[in-house]
Parts: sequence; C-alpha cells; structure tokens
Amino acid sequence: MPKLPIIKIINRKQPKDKKTSFQVFVPEVMERLKTALKDNEKTIIFINRRGLALSIICQECGFTFSCPNCDVPLVYRTEKEKTVLTCHHCDYKESAPTSCPQCRGYKLKPLGIGTERIKKEIEKNLKIKNDYLNNHLFDLIESEIPDEKELEIIKNFNSNKIKILIGTEAIFRPQLSETDLAIIPAIDPMLFLPDYNSEEKTFFYLLKLKNLAKKELMIQTLNPENKIFDYLREEREKDFFEEEKKWRKKYFWPPYSHLIKLTFTHKNLTKGELEALKTKERILELIRKSIPGEKQSNFIVLGPAPAFISKEKGSYRWNILIKFICSENRPKANFYSPLYLNLLSPLLTKDELTLRNKILQAVPLNWKIDIEPKDTL
Repeated sequence: MPKLPIIKIINRKQPKDKKTSFQVFVPEVMERLKTALKDNEKTIIFINRRGLALSIICQECGFTFSCPNCDVPLVYRTEKEKTVLTCHHCDYKESAPTSCPQCRGYKLKPLGIGTERIKKEIEKNLKIKNDYLNNHLFDLIESEIPDEKELEIIKNFNSNKIKILIGTEAIFRPQLSETDLAIIPAIDPMLFLPDYNSEEKTFFYLLKLKNLAKKELMIQTLNPENKIFDYLREEREKDFFEEEKKWRKKYFWPPYSHLIKLTFTHKNLTKGELEALKTKERILELIRKSIPGEKQSNFIVLGPAPAFISKEKGSYRWNILIKFICSENRPKANFYSPLYLNLLSPLLTKDELTLRNKILQAVPLNWKIDIEPKDTL
C-alpha cells in the first residue's frame, strides 16, 4: 500500500489586532518551499484559474456570503456604480457589506490569487533573479499553452530540470510524475465558486494532488474547519459523497433533477435584461397552460441572472436555470469515484421527455440551450 503524504491545513485567518499586508504564502509554507529547494525536492503549486476575485470572505473569521435561496456563494460585482453581492442563479441581490455580519470585523477581502502574483512572491522571498528563476527552476503549465510546450515542461519536471511547477488543471495530465511537495495557495476560491458542484470538483482536485504528492500536501485556507478537509485527511471519500448527495437532494440539484441551462447574449444591457425576463415569463406561462397541474411543481425556474462572466466580447450574458424533478429510474452506481454524482442523474422517460421538450418550445431560437450542463456559471 503506497505511503500517503502528510496533509497540512494552513489557517490563513488574521487576528483583528494584527495589521500585516497580504502575502500569497504564509511563513510556514514559504519555509517549506525553501527547504524543498535546498533538499533538491520537486514542488507543484496548484492554482484554479476560474476562481479569481469572485466573492468576498472575512479574513478574521472566515465567513462567506451565501444566497438564502440557492445556498451558493454570492458574487461580488459592480452594478450602476454600486458594489453588490448577487446570486448568479436566482438574481438575489444585497448591498456589499463594509463589515462581517458574524464577527463585525472589517477585513473583507476578494477571493483569488493569480499566477503572476505567485511568481512575484517566489522571486521576492527566495531572492532569485528573474533570468535564473525562469531557467531550470520554475515554469508554468496551463491549458492555454500549445501541446508541444506542455509536454516539454512536463518532461523537464519529471527529469528534475524544473523544481517548481505552477499549474492550473493542466497539471493533472497523466504524463506528470509524482512530486515531493504540493501546495495550494488558495483553496477558498474553488470551494466558493458560485456553482452547485464546486465542492465536488474541489474534492476531486484534492484527491488528485494527494496522489501526486509523495511527502506533503499543504493547503492554505480561511476556512480550516470546512468538512471537506476532514474527509480528505481521514480518507472518507464515501462519506463525502453521501453528504454531498443529501445537500443536493434538499435543493434539487443533480442528480435529483434534470438540469437545463439557458443562456442569452445581447449588446444592450437594458434590452437584453428585458428580453431575458420576457423569456422566463413565457416559460412560466407555458408551464401553467400546458403541463398537468400535478406536474407543474416538478419545474423550478431560476433567474434570469447575469452569467458568471457577465460580459464577453462586448455582449452581456444572462442565464436561466430549469430544474426538472423527474423519476429516478437510472440504476445507481455501487462505487464512489470523483465527479460521479451527475452521472447518477435519472434518465427521462418518454413522457418526461415530452414534457421537457414542450417547455423548451417557449425558448426563442437566439437562446443557447445546454442540457445537463457541466456547470451553471
């Protein structure tokens, strides 16, 4: 049986009376990184690109702001020159706070750390010149780079030519060999991404990193009490998925509903928002008129709400989510594996397909329809 790495959950909370500037790595993690270099060990630093500056968190107590309707994190954004917290599923809004409602602390910080910030911190703390840092010691691997370059970086890391590898999801390529040390500078942006399956995806990443790290896995967080870390340390994968299933069942997320994401784009903010609202009304009207009374409550329509990336290429984007609660007639798997929950979503019967397709007739042709989407962002 392979030896498991030591898993350290590093508390990033700052005491109220401590006034220090934010650092990517706490002293304990930076010292361990220095030791790894001294001992000729390899290090992977994992950063999730999608979870940048999406919400806010209290640095003093770890409180995060969640939607009262959907139980997903609220997104920090600016609307009409005002800062608000909004839900990207039901469009719930509240004014952005100036203090924490739990501890009354004022250290509210946007979540997210970028790769450039990590590079600068390493340069500063290790006192290494840029030309040397980018030669034989450090490199960056992410999904956007060409395949040839990616394979070259992986080869250099496997052969010990590169000692520190910063990566996004691309570091989970099967060609990458084990590392001595794995570091996650900021797990919270992944955990609190405003998507219903963010915890499951984060747990999947943690399991992968645990398998990659031979000696130690260090995770920095403002929420060290989060249950996900107990499941990881105690190797209770089955318990994690059972808990996740209970939460999804309560709020009718897959696999306890058939999920449909509708996306609309428009160059004009006001006109686009009005069209999105009209489309929702058409869907609700069709449900009222065309679906038998006892079946109407099986449809839950959320939104319209701004998409996670609310403006792209000059156009504004809105999402409407439809949860269709249907029969659970798909055989359940008797094993537990990462990212398996959505695979358990029920197959629709012929009658249920007819009902679903009848509702989709209310969706205009200029909307994108995504059946069982990978995410709700």
